[in-house]
Amino acid sequence: MVRSGRPHKSQVEDNIVRAMSELVAEHGYSSVTLDQVVTLAGTNKPAFYRRFRHLAEVVPHILASRHGTDEDIDTGSLVGDLVEVQRRQCRLFTDPVVTRGLTGWLAHVDSDPETTAPFFRDYLAPRRAYTQVILDRARNRGEATVDADAAWIADLLTGPLLMRAVIPGLPPIDSTFVTHSIHAALDAVGFQGDRRIIERATVN
Repeated sequence: MVRSGRPHKSQVEDNIVRAMSELVAEHGYSSVTLDQVVTLAGTNKPAFYRRFRHLAEVVPHILASRHGTDEDIDTGSLVGDLVEVQRRQCRLFTDPVVTRGLTGWLAHVDSDPETTAPFFRDYLAPRRAYTQVILDRARNRGEATVDADAAWIADLLTGPLLMRAVIPGLPPIDSTFVTHSIHAALDAVGFQGDRRIIERATVN
């Protein structure tokens, strides 16, 4: 539970993020109301609106606080970097906040496209941009021999996990499935080196 009281300004934002995380994990995004969030966060609507325009704007803060934006990944090898990217994505797409909240959030932003701007700006864009950093390092080390589009590689890594997370009836995300996505990305950049670390890694 989020503590009530008179927290500092930064604590108010943290409390809102934690409160909404708890509520989405328990009830699903579409069932969460602003009244519930501010009550659990121990704050009020004016304090919420000083920080966020709407509940959808809290989502990128939830994801970044729980799963980061990958900008700290640097294992020294392309294989190691992609294993770590997918290890984190596996946690992301099996997180109850995501599995219970993603479809409701998608329905919300589909009806109001302007609500997607904070998500792209604060969460998705930094993660996708860092894929370019990973590939640039790999090319400098001679690991990537094909100048593949970084956005395509990011989609290649994320798309299969996203499908498993949101489409009913598909098998769950498991280690074998995640390792296949890593091999696909390595193939796309022309990697010819040792891949044994993928099989040894605990991805999920």
